[in-house]
Amino acid sequence: MAKSASGTTRRLTLLVGALDALFVVSLTFVILIAIGTTVWLVENDPDVPWVASLQTVSNLWFVAHGVGIHIGEQTLAGIATPAFTFAFAPLLMLFGVYLFGRRTAKKLEGAAEYWPGWLSAFAVYLIASVVLTPIASSAAVHPDSSQAAAFPALLYVGSMVATNLFSKSGREASAVENLMWRDWWQKRTDKAGWFFTSVSGPALRAGTAVVIGLLAVSAIWIGLSLAFHWIAVTRLYEGLQVSAIGGIAVTLGQLAVLPNLIVFGASWFTGVGFAIGTGSAVSPLGTELGPIPSLPILGGLPIGDNFLGLTAIVVPVALALAATILIRRHTAEIRFQFASPISAALSLGSAIGLVAAVEFGIVTWVSSGSIGPGRLETFGVTPWLAAAVIFIEVAPVAVLAAFYSARPEKAAPIPDYLKR
Repeated sequence: MAKSASGTTRRLTLLVGALDALFVVSLTFVILIAIGTTVWLVENDPDVPWVASLQTVSNLWFVAHGVGIHIGEQTLAGIATPAFTFAFAPLLMLFGVYLFGRRTAKKLEGAAEYWPGWLSAFAVYLIASVVLTPIASSAAVHPDSSQAAAFPALLYVGSMVATNLFSKSGREASAVENLMWRDWWQKRTDKAGWFFTSVSGPALRAGTAVVIGLLAVSAIWIGLSLAFHWIAVTRLYEGLQVSAIGGIAVTLGQLAVLPNLIVFGASWFTGVGFAIGTGSAVSPLGTELGPIPSLPILGGLPIGDNFLGLTAIVVPVALALAATILIRRHTAEIRFQFASPISAALSLGSAIGLVAAVEFGIVTWVSSGSIGPGRLETFGVTPWLAAAVIFIEVAPVAVLAAFYSARPEKAAPIPDYLKR
């Protein structure tokens, strides 16, 4: 009876994962088709068949999952364009896929095993990708075949796995996978020793807080910049010469890449800045731009020398200071385990800088890419440079602040073998 009940539970979990993944694939594709068809009816050249719109939205579905699109050599608006790869993932779309995966994972909660649901969702997404690849492909445009087969399924199921194992409810769940993960992690932390267990928690909190704070400041700054430059933004909209439906489609596209621009703005506050094309630079030291895409949202870019200059780097420095001070209530183990204020401050401050650097490097890497041929193959932030700079800015300040937040309350106890 126990085996029969276990088999029934597995089949139910498998069915839930498959059906919900099928619903997500269908919903996202239908929404894209509805938008694409509406734009095609209102804006498009009547000589262009609807199939071309179908291919476009199919490629857009792959772009939403981080897949690169190969665009062959062709003539656009009378201009010969060389072949290039569009490899730029709109973060809002990626986040939407993550939320859908999280939604499916929540439906699996309470199951004794998650893996049937993960496996069935992966299979459905894989089949959908295989089916959509030829629909999205033409002689001129086609998604990268290897990425198209792997990225959508990995992104969706990766979100499910992360939710089931690492969310608050996942940390308390009793599914087989939760128990295995907690057991594995406990063994790793036990082997890592007191240094890792006492420093990792506070460093992760403070380093993550620095990155989130930087993104929040960037979002506010971009909002203010667009408000101050609304005339330039309006003129760019007018220059597109599209109808109301076309304007809505352009706006939706810009909203999809707005989180990417927020990451670029965060890099601007570190002093590294970002590029819109090879040889261009947008940083606190000034802006040097060549030809750029005619996106209205880019009308908010700072032009020429900026009055803030390098004072912009006060933002990550202040965030590092505040984050390190505010985690004092989470540093009790450090204050007990370390023997001297210097060793405690150096350990915690360096770890905070490392966490911030790694996280910011990953965020800038995901948000950057290639959007066109030639110079437009460089669009965004140089990840390794952004990571190195934020470590240099955060770590020293965090070390100084850690003399307050991680200062040992008393000398470490003398081991018994030294008392003899």
